[in-house]
Amino acid sequence: MLLQLLTALAALAGAACSLLAEGSGTGAVTGILPFTAGGFIYLGTVSVLPEILRNSGPAQALLQLLALLAGVAMMLLIAHYE
Repeated sequence: MLLQLLTALAALAGAACSLLAEGSGTGAVTGILPFTAGGFIYLGTVSVLPEILRNSGPAQALLQLLALLAGVAMMLLIAHYE
């Protein structure tokens, strides 16, 4: 429960930082977006990917890996054209 409290406090601190950085212009956005995208990629590769590979066959694992890579590609496209 203590770790859950720590996670909730970190989420609250992140929300407060993003609200404070909202009016500071593009400098804050260029620093926050890569950090956030990296967090999502980390979660996808470290926690979800082993679960996918353990519970499915090779063809299903390949399709899910391609879907994960497509999600990363979409994040790159959004960041590039935004």
